[in-house]
Amino acid sequence: MDFRAKIEQGKQVGVTFSVKKEGQVLWSSVAIQKWEGVYKVYIDEVFESKIDMEEYEKDILREFTSLDTALSFIGQNSSAGINSLATLKGQRIFNPKFKATDTDT
Repeated sequence: MDFRAKIEQGKQVGVTFSVKKEGQVLWSSVAIQKWEGVYKVYIDEVFESKIDMEEYEKDILREFTSLDTALSFIGQNSSAGINSLATLKGQRIFNPKFKATDTDT
């Protein structure tokens, strides 16, 4: 089953990874989940040196009415490849009950 089908079933798919940016380790989490008829996307980025202080470079939770628009947003706002998204087993990157900070209607 591909990740699109998993999203349509309401499963949260995502990835957590690190990259080098400005000579430092930058941790990022990206996830998407269909929840109550909308697609919720979460993206965060934090330098490893600022994790304890929770000083995020990015902390986005946004709603979309279209899966393609949501996936496009991920591609434009994260260095995570869409094909790297996988079903999260036993854990979630974000709580879909939280209100989005922005919507795309």
